[in-house]
Parts: sequence; structure tokens; C-alpha cells
Amino acid sequence: MPRIILFTGKGGVGKTTLSAATAVHLAELGRRVLVISVDPAHSLSDVLELEVGAEPKEIRDNLFAQEVDVYFSVEKFWGKLKTYLRDLLRWQGVDNFLAEELAILPGMEEVCCFLWINKHFKEKNYDVIVVDSAPTGETLRFLSLPDAASWWVTKILPLQRKVMKYVRPAAKMITDMPLPEEETYDALEELFKEVYTLYYTLQDPAITSIRLVTNPEKMVLKETEKAFTYLHLFGFNIDAIFVNRVVEEGDPLFPLQSKYLERIKEAFEPTPIFLVPHWKEEVLGLEKLAHLGRLLYHHRAPDEVLYWDKPFEIGEVNGRFSLKIYVKDLPQAEPEIYHREEDLIIKIKNFKRHFYLPKSLAKREIEKAILHRDLLEIVFK
Repeated sequence: MPRIILFTGKGGVGKTTLSAATAVHLAELGRRVLVISVDPAHSLSDVLELEVGAEPKEIRDNLFAQEVDVYFSVEKFWGKLKTYLRDLLRWQGVDNFLAEELAILPGMEEVCCFLWINKHFKEKNYDVIVVDSAPTGETLRFLSLPDAASWWVTKILPLQRKVMKYVRPAAKMITDMPLPEEETYDALEELFKEVYTLYYTLQDPAITSIRLVTNPEKMVLKETEKAFTYLHLFGFNIDAIFVNRVVEEGDPLFPLQSKYLERIKEAFEPTPIFLVPHWKEEVLGLEKLAHLGRLLYHHRAPDEVLYWDKPFEIGEVNGRFSLKIYVKDLPQAEPEIYHREEDLIIKIKNFKRHFYLPKSLAKREIEKAILHRDLLEIVFK
């Protein structure tokens, strides 16, 4: 069964470079690898210094690359639905060109790009699929789509389809408005079936590892903490944090970065943290990427599951929310907890932890904290 390794992070942190380096190193180890960019702002061709197309292209023994073309992907996965919406908009008097653009609903471009992952996974042509994903905001929107749409897909869509089956013949006699045909509903159901299949594939930690890329900078770190919390809430396994562009001691930025590196340790351990040194030159081309890949993983295989555990859980009992944070070898002492909106700081003797609270907890007051052996439970009012 193929492995999927998905890199995501704030735009500009270096996820394309780390995705490519991981893929090149895996190919060196004998794996058959596809590195695929689903980020609309492609830079994979630039990093590889090779022309990469909309379909997988072999660029070295065992190594294939693909930059997903948004318009090609929309036609492939959204084509029938787009045709119906375009015809409906034209019937309403919308200009042909504008109807073509408006027929692509918000978010469908991202969905269609991600569906390539599902296609390659099912075809099993590769041992490992390395995904250069969109920035965290777009990635989270896609990964939350099945939960957000589940009620409509399971309750409303079947009912609407049944009603339309009886209404359509009569409606065609009194109006020329385009109505969704059975094949339109088939296409919509097939689309959501593909989305849900991919969703559950990405949630399986034996198949998929999500690796967050960050920089030791305040704004970047904040977004990484948010992504870490929400990805775990949606049930996705983050098996590593890659901190890119770490300077050496003696660099003017070293004292400032040291402060943020300590914060990274407090926020993400025990998830493995990989420090990626700041290079004096651009990492471009297969040889430099191969060198970076070897440097990143040392003796570890990039396609192994680097970490597989649940660092926290959020539950609700009798209207009260509880946050359970799992940490081994917790000091047995009274916890000190500081709470300011989404930022939660926990101190227990020499143990310190930063935690990004989801919106459902950020505005709530803390009622109590209960310390168990390897578990800190915080109850919110």
C-alpha cells in the first residue's frame, strides 16, 4: 500500500524545497516516488530546475513529478457539474465568459487538485506519494470540507434528487430553465464519494503522515500552532515538525531564533522536531536536494511513520469541555495555568507547554485542572 507524506505550512516557509528533498532522497533509497504539488502557486519546477507538467513525469530513476494544473483538474473532476452550472447561469442572462468563471464554486479548485492524490493512491503506481500541499489555510479548508458538508450530502442531496425525479417532467413543460439531470446528481455523488475516500485515507496514520513546516519567527509559529491543533482535532496524524532556516550560533538572528526554538519545543513535543539549517545559497536542482534529503533524515527512512500518537483530546460532558493533554513523566505538582484568548500556557515545576486553543475553548474560563500520571486534564466552564 502506498505511503502519503503531506507537507504543509504558511506560504514561503520552504515546504516545496523540503517536499522535493524528501522525494529525491526516497528515490535514492530505491522507492518509486511521486512528488506532486497541489499548491496553486507552483514552485516545484523551479526547485527541481526541471520542467514539470500537469501529468506525472519521470525526472530520474524512481522519481516522478507533477504540478497539478487547476483548470485541467477542474475539467477532470468537476466537468459535468460545471457544465450544468454554466448553462444555468447563461439561462439567467449571465455573460458567457463570466458564466464559465462563476460555474467553479469557491473551494472546488482546491478540492479538484487534492483529488489527484486519491487517484494516484488507488492506482498504486508509486511506493510513496510526497505532497507539496497548499498553505495551511487552504489545506485546513479542504480537510474540514467532509465534516462541514456531511449533513447536506447524506440528508438533503438524496431527498432533493428524489423530488427532482418527479418534478422534472412537469417543469420542462412550463419552463426552459436547465434542470439537473440524473447524470448531474451521479457526478455530484461521485465527487463527494472521492472526497470522503481521500479524507479517510489521509486520516489513516499507517498510510498518511502530515509534516508541518515552520520558521523560528513569531507570525509563522502562531499559524503552525493553530494548524497543529486543528489538524489533530480533525483526526490527522502529524508525525514531524520541520523548522526551516535555523541559523548558526554567532549569527545576529541566533538569540531571537533561540527564543522561538524554545517555544517550538514547548508547543509540539513529543512530536519529533527536525531543525533545518539556513543555507547560504538556494537549494535548487536534484543534487542539492539529494544532499539536503540525506541531511534531514540522517539514518531514518523518510517514509517511516516518525511519530504515531494522540497528543491531546477535547471532549464534552454535561455542557463542560475538557482538554486532555498527554505528556509522559509529568512532574507531580500543582499546575500553573495562564489563559489569554487562544494562548494557553501550562507550567508544572520545570515542565512548560504552550497550547493553541480552538475557538470553542478560547472564550471559556478554566474551571479546574486535574493532574493524572501522564495526563493533564483542564476543564472549562
